[in-house]
Amino acid sequence: DAAVSAARGQVGSVGAGAGARQAAIPSGSTMADPRYGIVPRPSQLQVTDGSFSRDTSIDCFGPSEAACAIDWLGGSLSLQMTAADQAGAQLRFVVDTDLSHESYRLTIDPAGITIQGADAAGFFNGTASVLQLAERSGDGRILWPCGVIEDTPRFAFRGLMLDCARHFHDKETVLRTLDLMAQFKLNRFHWHLTDDEGWRIEIQAFPELTERGAWRGEGEVLEAQFGTGPNRYGGFYSRQDVQDVIDYAAVRQIQVIPEIDIPGHSRAAIKSCPELLVEEADDSHYCGAQLYTDNVLNPALPGTYQFLHTVLDEVCDLFPGEYVHVGADEVPPGVWEQSPACRDFMAEHGYENAHELQGHLLRDLQEHLAKKGKKLMGWEEAVHGDKLDHSATVNAWGGIPIGTELANAGYGVVACAAPFAYLDLAWDANAYEPGYYWAGTNDLAQCYGYEPGTPELTEEGAAQMIGVQAALWGELVKGRAQLEYMLFPRLLAMAETAWTAAGDKDWEHFVQRLPRQMTRLHAQGVNHRPVDADS
Repeated sequence: DAAVSAARGQVGSVGAGAGARQAAIPSGSTMADPRYGIVPRPSQLQVTDGSFSRDTSIDCFGPSEAACAIDWLGGSLSLQMTAADQAGAQLRFVVDTDLSHESYRLTIDPAGITIQGADAAGFFNGTASVLQLAERSGDGRILWPCGVIEDTPRFAFRGLMLDCARHFHDKETVLRTLDLMAQFKLNRFHWHLTDDEGWRIEIQAFPELTERGAWRGEGEVLEAQFGTGPNRYGGFYSRQDVQDVIDYAAVRQIQVIPEIDIPGHSRAAIKSCPELLVEEADDSHYCGAQLYTDNVLNPALPGTYQFLHTVLDEVCDLFPGEYVHVGADEVPPGVWEQSPACRDFMAEHGYENAHELQGHLLRDLQEHLAKKGKKLMGWEEAVHGDKLDHSATVNAWGGIPIGTELANAGYGVVACAAPFAYLDLAWDANAYEPGYYWAGTNDLAQCYGYEPGTPELTEEGAAQMIGVQAALWGELVKGRAQLEYMLFPRLLAMAETAWTAAGDKDWEHFVQRLPRQMTRLHAQGVNHRPVDADS
């Protein structure tokens, strides 16, 4: 793409940390002024003269809806937050019901800071901008430049999917990731908790899932994978761990979406509970995308439904959000063809192909989730078999046109086209650059160039395009340092696509704002990938 190639040439030097050179800021710039280097780019910003400063404390006023934002700001900046009346406060949170959900108006003048919002989410988003604007002076005071910001998001769903199944990331890493998400106004955490290589969530009804399926290595039911070696490797999240993550996310206005990946990608479950999930007479031959030949649940077995209903009941009880993700991706050709149970099941229901079997299973789960007050989510293959009703929401990962097609068909769509949104892809073809290449390489300019809307999107389809999501699959992501290297700074580009109106996105403008953000990440100890003139 010529536009992306040209954008790559404009990157300049925007690294952070010791010795990094910052990109030049044009004289006379306003929104690109480094004092206002906010990501994602606000809808409107007006610069005024002067600044507001504090040292160790600030007098604040706000309704109960602002409590989480006040605590977050104080904790992030090590400020003592002291309650005051509205007239005497230097930090004021004011309800404005004329503003839409999540929108905010931020005013900074020499006397203080005022954040207006209609709800807790608006207050929190305004506070994220306050955090980004804060700067320490030489004498240790915190300074904010004066100005007015009016801001509203493009999409309601602004997400990150993190795969914790292939490699296990401890609770502290998940919490740190949530905090970094919140700083850039991302509000959906899609938590990939199960896959062929690991089952990561405690299910009380099936303790064997974490006794067996959470571990791999010599002598385990799951073989070593991805270089983890012969020793026992793995881990899982207890129910208390899950609750801690949910609570931490909720304070930051983030909804957690659990994913239990079925019917493919289910090897950890099958190896943990074979008495329920294996049909001994099934002689089907298949090979999945990850080369497994035994990782697909059988939709004709009563045990499959007993298992999934029980697991999903516990998941629904744990997670208060509206969505439960059931995967539904990469079911390979050949599956179920030599299963006597499936042959009988297809004859009973008048089905003609395997897609219809998958559709039957997913429709059953959609109805089961609906009884629990939840909506089914899945990857784009969930629509195969044409059995789901259009209350389902799908992640469109296969390309931009697929998102348009599914939205126009009436499904809720979260856009995550792999060439732009998959952050496990290598930055470039350098042999030392970590990541996969199956969908190409994905540097910062490529990632920033993602636009999910197309001319073919109908008015009704546009209303079904509910959001954008970055995805970090975990096959090669062994720990926190590599996780952060793959996420940053590309996650900032995805955050801007999710929040900022398409017409307000501008690559050169983004590059000018980036140095401040890289410096902030560096100060927080984030192991971001440096961006330099050769990137």
